[in-house]
Amino acid sequence: MKAALKFREITDQTVSNDFNSNGFKNIHPRMIATKEDIERIKTLIQEKDPLMLPTWESLKASADSALTRALPDGSLDGANLRVSGTHTTSGIIPPLVIAWWVTGEEKYAKRAFEAYENLCTYPDWGIETQHPYKDRHFLDPAMGVFCAALVYDGLYDYLSTEQKDFIYQTASKYALTPAIAQFDGTVRRQWWARTNNNWNGICNGNLALAALTFMERDPKKMCSLAAFALQGLPFYLAEFEPDGQSEEGISYWHYGLTSTLYSLEGIQRILGTTYGLGETPGLKKAGYFPFMVTGPVTTINVGDDPIKKSKSLTFFWFAKHFQDPLLARCQYDLLKDSGGRMNWFDALCYDPQLVKQGQNKNISIPLDNHLYGLEISSLLEKHEDPQALYIALHGGDNSANHGHLDAGSFEIQAMGEVWAYGCLGGDNYTYPGYFRQNAPYYMDKPAPQVDAGRWHFYRMRAEGKNALVFNPDTRPDQNPKGKAFITKKFSAPTQSAFVTDLTDCYSRDVQQYSRGIRLDRTKRVISVEDDFKTKAASTVWWSLHTKANIEISSSGRQATMTLDQKKMYVDLIGADDCKFEVLPASYLPGQQFPKSKNSENKDFKKMVIHMNKCQQGLLRVDFHPDIEHQPEPLRPLIDWQ
Repeated sequence: MKAALKFREITDQTVSNDFNSNGFKNIHPRMIATKEDIERIKTLIQEKDPLMLPTWESLKASADSALTRALPDGSLDGANLRVSGTHTTSGIIPPLVIAWWVTGEEKYAKRAFEAYENLCTYPDWGIETQHPYKDRHFLDPAMGVFCAALVYDGLYDYLSTEQKDFIYQTASKYALTPAIAQFDGTVRRQWWARTNNNWNGICNGNLALAALTFMERDPKKMCSLAAFALQGLPFYLAEFEPDGQSEEGISYWHYGLTSTLYSLEGIQRILGTTYGLGETPGLKKAGYFPFMVTGPVTTINVGDDPIKKSKSLTFFWFAKHFQDPLLARCQYDLLKDSGGRMNWFDALCYDPQLVKQGQNKNISIPLDNHLYGLEISSLLEKHEDPQALYIALHGGDNSANHGHLDAGSFEIQAMGEVWAYGCLGGDNYTYPGYFRQNAPYYMDKPAPQVDAGRWHFYRMRAEGKNALVFNPDTRPDQNPKGKAFITKKFSAPTQSAFVTDLTDCYSRDVQQYSRGIRLDRTKRVISVEDDFKTKAASTVWWSLHTKANIEISSSGRQATMTLDQKKMYVDLIGADDCKFEVLPASYLPGQQFPKSKNSENKDFKKMVIHMNKCQQGLLRVDFHPDIEHQPEPLRPLIDWQ
């Protein structure tokens, strides 16, 4: 359950009072770094700090590359929606600004201003100003105004008066004035202003930061904009309750938080307070979220998250802001293991002394872990072992932003490999129907596909997951509004388990359905059990997506999966008249979606179990790295203990 968050009231007047009393008026840079921070970075480079030195070398290489590379044009993406050049430029400018700070060489400052100037040749940044501020895609002006603020603040001592005027005037035209019109009711307020997903953190965060950067230009206007934007952030921050998670998955957790943390860093510096925004219980845990959704091999992905090939990083901001030596050390160790290069914002937040304080401390992630809100349950064999057995199962809300029909999908890691991919990631956002909900709907009668829609994409459907499918046809194969939640958990040194109720996600077809995952640490066995009762005789498919080579035994009841000469043995218990089969990682046999375009799921295949005329099912699949295995008797999930 999400906590009720309380914050200080934020008004135009409180912003004005705090700005005028905090001592940053007419001082630049101030947005996310001061001259003292710059000197600290220079000192760490000179001292050859093991993180800062390779980071600086990488940032300088990026800045040097930007001196000659072509700047992005203002063309729209394949869906004629996004001005992708604003995002590209937001990656070009920071290394140039930092290179100017560290070296003082004007070529970097000159190129940073040129990169921003290039943005201003675009017809718009996603706001059609000639149609009173029609919002096509506000993430683009949000990223553009961040570029404006960073160039203005970071290069303040380099820029001429005319250049500063140009930056403020264009930022106002393309982003600030349209945003104020949406906030104050001049035009209809846009949904992102008070939404609970990454758009809120990016749009409100960057607008607040830009307003504080340009404060002296028009104090009344900028105080109003900052107050409006900061009043919107609680709707986003509430979504990190109670465990610091994001229902959008780790990629969008990172994407939305990036601008949010820039903003929190900026308001803390410039106003001397975050008004409680930076101190919520969920945010205090959020720095640990990447560790909570990471197995011994890699971080798991859900929804439109792409597949992860390594362990995801957190932000040094969390360790700095909450003065958490353990988190600082964990981030440091991950960075050292992955090449020792921080991104530019981490470099500003990195504190070697805090890292040192965290030495000889170990992160305490439970072997048996459940993240509420995102509803991921995971079981780990043992800590600090890249060969350990691991299984995770995703429940939660199918209507989550960027969510898929993936309730009950599981991922398995073991022996340094990923054996079962619970999510193949999002597909191409520009493909027809990607974000459109199209008929036939979940409770409609079966009907042919009329037009492309989101729940027609293979990767979004339950048949594209490690999940059950009941009576497949062109309708969504899970309820897009369904919710799954844990009903049982037990934890012991030798054996642990979670049981998730999936009935609501399959309400059209089942009377009851639960899936359990179990890890026996003594026998080294992972089990996935399904226990269901359908409303009528049904066709049911069980699926597992993998890159492993699969060999099925002559009985069809055992399988051997092979990856890099490592073997995982698989047994089917129950469903006595069924057997394993291997199919392509594509629609189930007989499925027809002629209007949909899908990317190829290269290198993947799926192992399936096909059940016909099934009204009640109880089956378990055991995974074990040792060939010798005596399966335990099959017991209903209600009897698991």
